[in-house]
Amino acid sequence: MVHSPQLKEQWEHFERQQYRRAFVKTFAVRRQLRDVDLHDAYRLMGLACHHQQQYHQATLWLKKACQGSSDPGDWCNLAASATMQGNSQLGAEAFEQVRICQQAAKYQADPGFYWQLSWYASALCDAEEHARLQPLLDELAGVYERLHCTDTTFLYIRRVPFLSSFLALAGRCLGSPERSSEGVAWLQEFGRKLDKEGQSQVGEVVQRLRDIAESPAVAHDH
Repeated sequence: MVHSPQLKEQWEHFERQQYRRAFVKTFAVRRQLRDVDLHDAYRLMGLACHHQQQYHQATLWLKKACQGSSDPGDWCNLAASATMQGNSQLGAEAFEQVRICQQAAKYQADPGFYWQLSWYASALCDAEEHARLQPLLDELAGVYERLHCTDTTFLYIRRVPFLSSFLALAGRCLGSPERSSEGVAWLQEFGRKLDKEGQSQVGEVVQRLRDIAESPAVAHDH
């Protein structure tokens, strides 16, 4: 993503995780900016708020960044912030725009549609939006099943998250005590469609979820 030269200092603060300073300095100059520079300012302020867990403010600024934007990254940022704010409907609508923008770009827009899908799924997991989350996990699982090969170089070239990244997400989303048994069954079905290395990685996550499901505290709850 190309940043405005007029916001070089502000983005440097952002990259150093100085999010409040990045926001304040961008807010101070926003009225002097026009067109793509102003668009970048909205993006920066929204992301700075998101990283400070100020999701309501993040959503407001990112909605401005999305006005007229064909950049799927802008819409993905809005999808994540709106979801974390608790507005899952806006999040879902924003992510549909990610799909539309990626389709228009023939899925060549960085960093890749499946990375953006995984980031949105992660936000849904954090927000405990399980009904919206599960279809996305199924969609991502289907990508690995179709490719079959889980070699990291093979996946990197195709701009698909490494299997380990996806399994970390799936384990977090399915690893709660009340979902661990369901998660074991889902992962076992998924693993059967992968190569040997993939099956091995899935097996490790399955064992962790089994340990959760069989722990005395969970057994007592049931």
